[in-house]
Amino acid sequence: MHNALPLFQSKYTKCLLPNIDLLFSGFSIQYKHNDREGSSMYSIFEDTMADMAWTEIESSIQKGAIVLLPSGVIKQQGPHLATGTDIYVSHLICKKIKHELEKSEIESIIAPPFYWGINHVTGGFPGSFTTRKETMKHVLFDIFACLHGWNVKHVFLIDIHGDHQNGIALYEAIGEGREQLGLDIRSVISHWVANELQIDQDNKNFLIFHVDLPASPQPQYVDVHAGAGGTAMMMKYFPSLVNVQLAKELEATNLTYEELKKWQHGGDIVRQITPLGYVGAPSEFGQVNVDGMDFVSVFSRQAAFSMKEYMGRL
Repeated sequence: MHNALPLFQSKYTKCLLPNIDLLFSGFSIQYKHNDREGSSMYSIFEDTMADMAWTEIESSIQKGAIVLLPSGVIKQQGPHLATGTDIYVSHLICKKIKHELEKSEIESIIAPPFYWGINHVTGGFPGSFTTRKETMKHVLFDIFACLHGWNVKHVFLIDIHGDHQNGIALYEAIGEGREQLGLDIRSVISHWVANELQIDQDNKNFLIFHVDLPASPQPQYVDVHAGAGGTAMMMKYFPSLVNVQLAKELEATNLTYEELKKWQHGGDIVRQITPLGYVGAPSEFGQVNVDGMDFVSVFSRQAAFSMKEYMGRL
């Protein structure tokens, strides 16, 4: 894995990455969820194995079900967003992928979300839980071993947490799972991310999907963490987790790319550069066209399409 900074400067980042972090936040297992279909109680265990009987899980695996594994972290998302955004959104993406796969009669089941990752960059803020690299890798390996023991053949991991150290641990855990268990495990990423991080299309640790992004104006501010894009996306999918009034009052950070490089190093300097945690302009969330540039829907649809193609080649 390479330094993740180029990702922040890429077209992918300008269009999608702001919509990722906005996607990272939450306080509890259950919270009030509102979308355009109405309001209901929402659980990150919804539609996962945790809501299934063991016999249902076994039956699905016997039918050749692939496993979708939502992955993320609990971390600060500025003073206006909940800390569990990452895992809420990873879980939501997996549910949407499952729905897309059902249209093609591809069986899939969602594993309980994994959210004990590494927060190297934002670990200095209360609410940003972080684990040791070896702990994270061991837990993931044990998850993979369980799935392998149940005769699962294919696992697709969905992770939207941009921390470089977390990405390295994921990469190594997936590689060890593939090598030691013989299990087909792949992290699902866009070709924009693959290109920026110089990940070869044939790397077996990844399933790389292609997505064409519409042209977008250069943002006035570096907006990569709980800024306008992130806040707008949370407003669309999880509005009860957004402190709207506070978001409207927050001033833009207006970081330079040099300051962003320092911010990415983590440690005490992060709180010096961004005392409130966010990077961007949360108050401008109302100007974001979340319907025209919906990270969750685009990721889900294109990832599902690539999974269908991949499974069709086997």
